[in-house]
Amino acid sequence: MMVHLGLSSKQFSTKKQENSMQYQDHIRGLNAYDRHKKFLNDYVGYYGKDKSARETLPVKTDQDTLREGYRFIRTEEDDMNPSWEQRLVKRYYDKLFKEYCIADMSQYKTGKIGLRWRTENEVMSGKGQFVCGNKHCNEKDVLSSYEVNFSYFEAGEHKQALVKLVACERCAVKLYYKKQKEKEQLKQKENEKHQRKRDRSESEDDADVDYVRSKERRK
Repeated sequence: MMVHLGLSSKQFSTKKQENSMQYQDHIRGLNAYDRHKKFLNDYVGYYGKDKSARETLPVKTDQDTLREGYRFIRTEEDDMNPSWEQRLVKRYYDKLFKEYCIADMSQYKTGKIGLRWRTENEVMSGKGQFVCGNKHCNEKDVLSSYEVNFSYFEAGEHKQALVKLVACERCAVKLYYKKQKEKEQLKQKENEKHQRKRDRSESEDDADVDYVRSKERRK
């Protein structure tokens, strides 16, 4: 019979199930931010000790990130028999890189909003998920999530994806600033057009009245 650290295979399997249930009970009691920290701390514990298990990430500019994106690789040995907890935190960690994005809103008045994937440090700190996704804003309160269309190149291919952009109230205004301004300008033009039409109609009515009065005086 196979023995693992003094336990039979059946006992070891039962122990793993008990640990998984305890883990599930624990994470259910956490709020979203605490669960995020728990998953990432566990990920570092499971996978972060051996640096060869993933790519070393060079320092990248926003342009580099847009062009390449971040990719993480696993060794065959790491993937042979991962526990339920390991698979859970790995799925969570991997998902974060392509679920949320960071925005450059420095030219928001012209309608130009630059998007990029988050760096590893931003994923770990919660930037763009629990902190405003505008790269120049660190607001943590009253955040809303917006679905935006992200066009990017990866491995030489042009791709598009709907991703989440988290923004505070002030930055949300910047996100839709140009569209809102265009909407207001269109409404103003329509109002001016209606006003000119009313003025023209009133002018014609006044001309008709003057004509009638002039005709009556000639009589």
